[in-house]
Amino acid sequence: MMMIEKEAFLQVLSDLFANRQQTSCLIFAEINNATQVASFLQGFSAEQQLISRVEQFIAQEIAHYPQAIFGKLEHNRFGLIMPKTAAESVVIAEQLVDTLDKQSITIAGKRYYPKLYCGITPLTPDYDEPKLAFAAADVALHEARLTGGSIVKLLKPDAPKLENYRRALRLLPVIREGLLNKSFVLFAQPIVPLDVNSTAKKVEVLLRYQDAEGNIHAPYPYLSAAELFHVSREIDLYVVHQFCQFMQTNKDKETVYSLNIAGNTVRYHQFFDYVKEQFERYQINTKQVCFEMTENVADQDMEDATVLMRRLKQELGCQLSLDDIGVGSSNLATMPKFNVDYMKIDGSYIRNFLADSYSELVVRFIAEAAKLEGKQTVAEFVETPAQLERLRKIGVDYGQGYLLGKPSLLFEPAK
Repeated sequence: MMMIEKEAFLQVLSDLFANRQQTSCLIFAEINNATQVASFLQGFSAEQQLISRVEQFIAQEIAHYPQAIFGKLEHNRFGLIMPKTAAESVVIAEQLVDTLDKQSITIAGKRYYPKLYCGITPLTPDYDEPKLAFAAADVALHEARLTGGSIVKLLKPDAPKLENYRRALRLLPVIREGLLNKSFVLFAQPIVPLDVNSTAKKVEVLLRYQDAEGNIHAPYPYLSAAELFHVSREIDLYVVHQFCQFMQTNKDKETVYSLNIAGNTVRYHQFFDYVKEQFERYQINTKQVCFEMTENVADQDMEDATVLMRRLKQELGCQLSLDDIGVGSSNLATMPKFNVDYMKIDGSYIRNFLADSYSELVVRFIAEAAKLEGKQTVAEFVETPAQLERLRKIGVDYGQGYLLGKPSLLFEPAK
């Protein structure tokens, strides 16, 4: 069976949507990291040969389905349009991955064991356009990749994950336009010292979306979509720029402002240079700036996070905060590597710790561990006087939540 290129494959898929006369499924097949191993051991030529051999294998295996369409979509990803039901397509894909799983491929004397991940979605009328089916197969393939090994995942049009993906996809142009039109506004929520004798002033800078009618929308759907489609760094760059414009006219020289950093931004090495340029341009007092990232982000990108945090602190003089402590995968023993000034205890523990002894134990442990390291702690989601009083007794340094102050408008970039 001949393999067609991506453009031709997409055209076949579009034609199929325009004239649906038979049951079909879309299958994405991707080779595992065996290709990277081949490139590392023997160079790019070996990687290309391995991909070519897998391509030949797939073509041979599906040759007895003459109506099937086989195309190459990316470097190591293939697409199949199979004129079969979902159940039949799953069986065919499982046979494909199982057969390859039992084989090895030799390139210039080196033996490799490539595996396939497969994502499948039925091409039903629920998809009113090809790109939604394409997205569904992509999500299914992502699920297979996360599972690992030779695996097949089926995603139906009514799957909740797909609906989340669709919602995020619809928000993507809104995010792009919002950044251009300055529809994202900066809010601030107080971070209050629990020591009544302290005069320290801190706030966390938060993002909100303002629609054409002036209505303010919660940030989560926009930030979640930005993370999914890898545009979080564009939002972080936007926040830094708008914050600097705010600070240019801000008369308050005492408050420390916390700015959040997404995982996508941590991996963007030019972020530090941009921050430095903006701070110098607007003559920002860096001692009034605290950069904040979650424990999970810091843990998953530990090398990049460590370098960025060190440079922000040592070269610019900013403060640092680690958020969501207690729900990430980091060990508290790794915390000194980041040299943060504040450790923010995740709000899920604060909500429960009056009635849940385990949650209180976690809060106490984090507070004591922070003090041993010379760090200060911040408790999120403080909503009742009883929570506040217990946190004071435990020795937590700061509180943040609706009891202590709701988010309020800080800066409206469009104005």
